[in-house]
Amino acid sequence: MATPPDSQFFFDSQTQAEMEMLAAIVSVDAAYPWNPAELESESYLNALEQVFLLSDSFKDSEITEKSQLLFGQLAQVWTAADLQKSLRQKFDRLPQDLLGRIAQSVQNAVAKYESLADRMVQSALDVLPQWPEEDLQVLARPLAYAMREVDGNAEESVVALSRPWTELSEIEQARVSLVVARYAISQLEVAD
Repeated sequence: MATPPDSQFFFDSQTQAEMEMLAAIVSVDAAYPWNPAELESESYLNALEQVFLLSDSFKDSEITEKSQLLFGQLAQVWTAADLQKSLRQKFDRLPQDLLGRIAQSVQNAVAKYESLADRMVQSALDVLPQWPEEDLQVLARPLAYAMREVDGNAEESVVALSRPWTELSEIEQARVSLVVARYAISQLEVAD
């Protein structure tokens, strides 16, 4: 049996990587000076510092812009983790993967849509793709535009569910998904 050309490429690149690792291990470069107080250490450390200095090609504005983008992405990751944890605590009887998908879709929907009903529907669509958007809009309206007490009762009814997700009817799954999305959106608003 002949080896496919891709496996030969993999073998060659693996061999090349192994050779580079071996060369790095047995290189004759001076080892790190273990005592930074020695005079030889200062020149060694200064040489390392020069290698890692930012070049003049980076402008302060670029560094500021990229760092703000990085910190924004990190904040999203932390927010997503906190939101998933909150959903798992509140809706502990629902499948964890379902809650994770709703948490992710809620973050995307909040960034894209202004209307609460649209946010809820888009979040539920990720979990229930077989549902037409118009049907979910009809189910979402009472939850999106209800008074606080009514909304609280809807959340409590989901928490009180004793039947597994798979035993719920499609309409019950849709309502539960919308209630979870509504709760997740309110948690994101509180976090902001």
